Amino acid sequence: MPAASHSTAAALSPALRQRLAPAAIETLQPTQALRPGQGVPSLGESDLALLRQAFAPHRLRPDSLDRLRTGAVVLSQPIGMLGLPGPAQPLPCWWLLRRGRVSLGWVSDRGEFTEHHPLVPGDWLEVAGALAQPPRWTDAVQCRTPVELLALPLRLLFEVAADDPALQQAMTALLCGRVRELADTLRDVVSADVPARLARWMLRRLKGDGDALDPAALPVLQLADLKQTIAAQIGTTSETFSRALRRLQDAAIVQVDGYRVTLLDREALERVAHPRGRGSARQSFARGRKAG
Repeated sequence: MPAASHSTAAALSPALRQRLAPAAIETLQPTQALRPGQGVPSLGESDLALLRQAFAPHRLRPDSLDRLRTGAVVLSQPIGMLGLPGPAQPLPCWWLLRRGRVSLGWVSDRGEFTEHHPLVPGDWLEVAGALAQPPRWTDAVQCRTPVELLALPLRLLFEVAADDPALQQAMTALLCGRVRELADTLRDVVSADVPARLARWMLRRLKGDGDALDPAALPVLQLADLKQTIAAQIGTTSETFSRALRRLQDAAIVQVDGYRVTLLDREALERVAHPRGRGSARQSFARGRKAG
């Protein structure tokens, strides 16, 4: 595979350079060349489909998608904490999960990783960190399986976006969505009660396990982590976590059998996760019991 595509190596156009702040232009300079052996020989039709999914619902022109595919690089990572020192190394990029499973979270002072969001192929790992000053990952990243990351160089993204308004809109929407996610996380910690946080955690976990779920059966969560670990992920104690899980079971929303949790009423779980107005979480539990 070539060290970098022609789009990545090309200089910024004068018109695009005028639109970017000096700090952003400096960020776009590669920190080092991508070495042979870091990527895969070629990217195929499945990668085009992955890019369409990643930028949906905005529809990029076919030539734009092809330029992004041609200029993208695939990096492999083993199980464990992400080995890349930052989103700007080896090149400032947006990072998309191509294969495998990844968890976003944080690392405690004792070096313990706590997950708050699982990712599946087609999810963005990072869209803001390479533009930060200094560049850094927004979250700690743990590879739960061997993974492949699709790296889209910022230089390439900006060049293609200059010719395709749909990509401009998609990138803006993704950045705004990232801000909203961070705001939602803060709101969860500050204001959401434990049942709501647990319900949101379960819904995220179901999304992460989507490929393994049997569409003809009730969704099942296998709690691989200890209760203390899951409790830490939603910012509570193991005792409070157990009480919240018991409330979901008493409301006939889930059925708990050891570390196996079967989802009986997804709509009710959504209502608990995203209550409307003060006191509505209790109403959601009440509706779940009536439905049962």
